[in-house]
Amino acid sequence: MDDQTATTAAPHRVSVPAKVGYGFGAIGGQIFRDTPALILPIYMITVLGIPAWMAGLAILIPKAWIIFCDPLVGAWSDRRSRSWGRAPFLLAGGILSGFTFVLMFSAPDFESPWASAIYMTFSFALASTAYSLFSVPYLSVAAEMSDDPAERTRILAIRVMFLAVGVAVGAGYALPVAQYFGAGWTGFNRMGTLYGAVCMVAMLVTFFTVRRTKMVPSDEPRGASGKEDLRALWANKPFVTLATAYFIALTAQGMTYTVFGLFFVYVMKDPSQLALVNIFAALSVLVGQPVTVWLNRYLSKKTLFAVGIIGWAALCVSWAFAGPQEAAWINAHTGIPVSETVLLALRGFLWGMFNSVYLLMALSLLTDTIAYDRDQSGISRSGLFSGVFSALEKVAFALGPAVCGLLLSAGGFIGTKSGDATPQSAAAITTLILCFCIYPAVIKLASLLIFWHYKERL
Repeated sequence: MDDQTATTAAPHRVSVPAKVGYGFGAIGGQIFRDTPALILPIYMITVLGIPAWMAGLAILIPKAWIIFCDPLVGAWSDRRSRSWGRAPFLLAGGILSGFTFVLMFSAPDFESPWASAIYMTFSFALASTAYSLFSVPYLSVAAEMSDDPAERTRILAIRVMFLAVGVAVGAGYALPVAQYFGAGWTGFNRMGTLYGAVCMVAMLVTFFTVRRTKMVPSDEPRGASGKEDLRALWANKPFVTLATAYFIALTAQGMTYTVFGLFFVYVMKDPSQLALVNIFAALSVLVGQPVTVWLNRYLSKKTLFAVGIIGWAALCVSWAFAGPQEAAWINAHTGIPVSETVLLALRGFLWGMFNSVYLLMALSLLTDTIAYDRDQSGISRSGLFSGVFSALEKVAFALGPAVCGLLLSAGGFIGTKSGDATPQSAAAITTLILCFCIYPAVIKLASLLIFWHYKERL
């Protein structure tokens, strides 16, 4: 597509209410993504009595389906982008996501862990499919709200700020909320009902916003056409490089999400500290996004992406030193009177900051690669590209739990149905620390070996 045509067809600027309404859906989307990633392993292992390795597979199998589901949804929304628009997909996805979220945390009390694992596999697969109807068109819309790369970055910055709220609610409060509502199955079920309703409301706000927002027109919007679109995906080398690096980075993040709660239960021995860490992580995003947008005036998106990855990995390793002994060591060697609470808040703030930097740059670069394809071909394939990108994201967040589940089982980690913290061996605790602090940091840094080849020429 010719740049002048795009500029004439749609203004670079998007109104603030449209940006806010679009970004608001990230609250529901992040709750839907983070809560199962963080809570389902705890729910399956400590409430349903599913072995760790089996719980990992119960998450991985539905995510494997998403490899096909997300691109199909993206291509479908491309084919209907002119006749329907993408708003109907957001409507259906928002409603179904809310109901299926509740279903995940309503597992019957089966005697066999196999039966419980099968239920969780099917309910999570159904929920993942419902979420695809929302998440793929939601990501596609970001590339179509403006033809100006800088404006798209600002749109996505607001989205990431709302995403931080979803992180705080989903990752930070899901476990405390479940404990507040009651012990064991009852608490998780009530938490699931509440969070399902929040997801639905947040996603519907985005639906109403997108329905009345003008998008960048394309010369020939259409959906998947088999080999031609596969060739277009592969020919877009910036997209291939970005998607591969992002997949590796998110696999590492998926590992930390899997054992985040378990780390605070068995290593920190205080799961209530999760809320503190995630609140400060969310606050850091509110500060970090405007700063990142400002830095992007002077530093390339590629550079900022790398800075975010390196910072995240460093903070990840630092968790190996967390605990009461850390504050005592600092007091003894530096004379600085610092408390464990302050260190947890600082670590959460910096971890969230670096995470938000590379996340914003990844999403902004994605819209650049989509715009690049649109400019080259004149065809709207944002749904297809977003679907593939979204599928890789979800598979990465499933591969992480599967890997951690196998490693924890190999390390002797024991599951239970009591809902309490079952005593674990020293080897199991060491494996847990490695899965949370060391392995993810190494994998995260490895993503830069791929990303180094990204050519920011769009």
